[in-house]
Parts: sequence; structure tokens; C-alpha cells
Amino acid sequence: MNNDWKHCPLWLRPFKAVAWYLNEIAGVPNYQRYLEHFRKHHPGEEPMSEAEFHRRMTDEKYGGGSIRRCC
Repeated sequence: MNNDWKHCPLWLRPFKAVAWYLNEIAGVPNYQRYLEHFRKHHPGEEPMSEAEFHRRMTDEKYGGGSIRRCC
């Protein structure tokens, strides 16, 4: 878990911890984790912007942006 929760009020920390946990088990893409990986494994290259990262993750999850529905 990143350190963002340390800067929030004490009463909010348990909620942030639960949200973090649920996002982790659901596989929600994490831009900060991507940046850490990118800096470690691709030094000197330019990482995607946060908007581009989330767009690409959505496209990968839903097959290129075309959501297939039954209804």
C-alpha cells in the first residue's frame, strides 16, 4: 500500500485500507505501481501519462474499447 493513507485523518484510514484491499483483489490497475516498475525496468524512457495508462488498461480489459453486451 502506498503512503497516501498516512496523510489522511485517523478516522479515514480504515476505509482507505479496505478500499486498497478490495482494489488489489479485484485487479484494479495501479498507476503508482506502474510508475515504480517503469522507472526500475525502463530507465531513461518516458512513461505513459495517467490518462493514457487508464485508457490502455480499460482497452485491454474490455477488448479494445468495444464492450460486448448481451442486452
